[in-house]
Amino acid sequence: MFTKVTAVLGIILAGFFQTGESFAIPQTESAETQQKRIYLHETFDGFDVGSVPKVSQLQRSDKVTVVDGAGRTGSGKVAHFDDSDTELGGAMEYVVGTSGVGALYVEFDAINNAPDKGDKSSAVIFAVGPWGEGKSLMLNSKAKRAFGFEMYQQKYLKLRVGDDSVADFKYDSSAPFNVKIWVNDHDSNTLSYKRPDNGEAVTLNQDSVVVWVNNALFGKLSAAGSPMQSEVTKGDAVLGRVGYSSSSTKVADFLFDNLHVEDPSGESKPAAKNPATEEDKAKTKNSNEEVTPQRLPGAETMSYREGENAMNLFVFKPDGWKADDKRSAFVYFFGGGWTKGTPQKSASMAAWAAKNGMVGIAPDYRTKSRFGTSPLASAVDAREAFGWVVEHADELGIDPTRVAVGGTSAGGHVALWTAIEKDPPGFDPTKSTDAKPAVLFLKSAVSDTSPETGYTPSRFGNKALALSPVHQVEGKMPPTLIFHAANDELVHYSTAVALCTKLKSLGSACDLVTVPLGGHGFSSEHPEWKSKVLTKLEQVFKREGLFPSVR
Repeated sequence: MFTKVTAVLGIILAGFFQTGESFAIPQTESAETQQKRIYLHETFDGFDVGSVPKVSQLQRSDKVTVVDGAGRTGSGKVAHFDDSDTELGGAMEYVVGTSGVGALYVEFDAINNAPDKGDKSSAVIFAVGPWGEGKSLMLNSKAKRAFGFEMYQQKYLKLRVGDDSVADFKYDSSAPFNVKIWVNDHDSNTLSYKRPDNGEAVTLNQDSVVVWVNNALFGKLSAAGSPMQSEVTKGDAVLGRVGYSSSSTKVADFLFDNLHVEDPSGESKPAAKNPATEEDKAKTKNSNEEVTPQRLPGAETMSYREGENAMNLFVFKPDGWKADDKRSAFVYFFGGGWTKGTPQKSASMAAWAAKNGMVGIAPDYRTKSRFGTSPLASAVDAREAFGWVVEHADELGIDPTRVAVGGTSAGGHVALWTAIEKDPPGFDPTKSTDAKPAVLFLKSAVSDTSPETGYTPSRFGNKALALSPVHQVEGKMPPTLIFHAANDELVHYSTAVALCTKLKSLGSACDLVTVPLGGHGFSSEHPEWKSKVLTKLEQVFKREGLFPSVR
């Protein structure tokens, strides 16, 4: 464990490390030490109590101040990450090295400062991401994290890659813990490191991360590591942003000390190559292709269509669910331009609904990448999925008159087709339902696909106008909440204005919230908008009788 009494690091070079510059190791050091390059060694002792721990490498610090640690973790002064305000998220991000690096060793000490605060979703996330000097905040978006080591206020530590929890561990939230992380960003080379528990050399796979907590291998991880987010680690030597972040809607309160980042001294060598069979080659060729999920963590898989073109939806039930509850429900469709995407992208919204007592549902639908289909099939599937939910209300334990529907981007387009009076082209009229969603929620939604003003009308062939929601809306629609960025260059803001104007002209309620920051993916670019979106959605759900979920 690197502590403040480490002679070489803590006394001789502590002030120098805070500048982030390289240095020459004294010749008296061991050969192993000479190979190391230390990018950061922060003890927080050089700062006044109550100050922000500013150094040249610190790109941003929000909700973090230096406090007297009273010996609870490390020793002396520590960083207090206190995000008790649910309006904005906290962050402490450093850039290490002078450009991207191919491998990192990271270590820090931590303790949960207030185990009784927050709820089971409150967490501080330590992450490693792409090098980016001068960029104030990078690690708060899943797309920018190679991985996230999540420290929850209650019960659990987790390692997450993208939307998937790859390892977890129930920890003593009143006791300090030490974290050691090895990161290998090489696409073809492995990395050797010494196991903290027995000192034996072990091989870390290429593009992988391994985490040890209190010198024990974390959760279900292999010592050879877990694959990282490929979209972040694509290419050698791209990493170099490390730090902590928190949600803007949850309480997070931890103390951190002795943050140490260095170049691992272990040997890097090409990964062993086995003779590739034709089957192996096929798997490699298809490794980046999306896979249709058959299950999602925390959800029950149900089929809304069997036989040819069988399709599932994933049901998140709240705590205490009973079949006779008659709860409200929220059906949420993922985006991806009708080309890509899976229900994994909409699972978080369905899970949010379940946390609020609703039945959350994330349906799958046909996309071009997985099924070779056009947007017409996507709209047909969405309408059929909604009809199935209404028809199976008793089985789902929901009130069929209190089912909200939402979606992002192309998911918003297909969500609209669950509410429009007429059926989309190609839909089997025998599967139609007279039911309508209780509320529509649209985020950066495609609402116009017409040849004149719409989004990618060529993809609809001669059905572009027939599949354009704003042109096919005729009767009264459900109350609709729309979030759309004014600077959305992909799906233009003007289409959201046109849709809301059309709905109001037909006597339907429509709230259009104009997002002044970011573009099509505004909530990833500006995470504070995630909480703003959910806060407004909660207000609308209360207004329309969906909250409380059981009545």
